Amino acid sequence: MLGNFLGDFVKGSHLQDLPDHIAQGVRLHRQIDSFTDNHQIVQSLRQVFPKRLRRMSGVVIDIYFDHCLCRHWPAFNDTEIEDLLTQFYDELNEQELSIDGRFSQVKAGLLKHAWLINYQEFETCLRAFTSIENRLKGKISFAKDAEAFIVQNQTTLENAFLDFYPKLTEYVKKHPLVL
Repeated sequence: MLGNFLGDFVKGSHLQDLPDHIAQGVRLHRQIDSFTDNHQIVQSLRQVFPKRLRRMSGVVIDIYFDHCLCRHWPAFNDTEIEDLLTQFYDELNEQELSIDGRFSQVKAGLLKHAWLINYQEFETCLRAFTSIENRLKGKISFAKDAEAFIVQNQTTLENAFLDFYPKLTEYVKKHPLVL
């Protein structure tokens, strides 16, 4: 689980510095990202975005799909989401990793506030968009437009997720990673 989460923080060939089980999770994250980005459902969904948002549509879809997964968790998993997140936070707390970039800040925030469960609430998407926008230092403004777009297209986005997610889980089952 931790390795899958770290997929957004570990760059390129830095996998050799990680324990095998965490490197495997990073590889899984990359496999899922690649499948998602190239899937016809997601490709078609990106075309629904207005031109001013299309550049960030992948980010918006990724975050909104996280929200949808949290909201629809019981439809896809027998484990309670709270139990899974407790296991994740325990693993995060126990594992000492030296990863470049902002991971240390994210780790501290996660352990202090346990905010992943908040993805059940739509407002968390806007906070994530705003956080990304702030890291881009004004180069791209998209948070408010993304929020308005999602509100106007919520049914389309949610139906795309509900159609896509079973395909993703089936893909991962059929294409297991090998160490």
